[in-house]
Amino acid sequence: MRWDVRARLIEVARNRETITYGQLMKEFRIPRGHPTPGIGIGWVVGEISEYEHSEGRPFLSVIVVKAGSETRICPKGHPGGGFFSVVGLPPHLKRDTDEFSERLTIEEQNFVKEEQERVWDYWTTHEDGE
Repeated sequence: MRWDVRARLIEVARNRETITYGQLMKEFRIPRGHPTPGIGIGWVVGEISEYEHSEGRPFLSVIVVKAGSETRICPKGHPGGGFFSVVGLPPHLKRDTDEFSERLTIEEQNFVKEEQERVWDYWTTHEDGE
């Protein structure tokens, strides 16, 4: 797992902000996609969220957003459709890997908004590893 990226996401969460995929890719020299699992940005942030979920914490990668994805429901943006393939999401929100449409439904946007709030609330009141 990319512990350095996780630490950066926690820093962003503590400031109650989001960060774009592009910003993370540039900052950590992560490619957009890669045929080897664990290398592309989707794999990196997905693995972090699955780890956080396994530790009983909210999905940290929900604060990694597409540039220009702000909506009325998600004023700080939302992740791409690939977010909805992460292990541990409610079954009714789960997408197959071939369903990475970038348009989020209203239900998906509401989930993102609530999960972003959970991430921000958690990381502004907890230290790493609690």
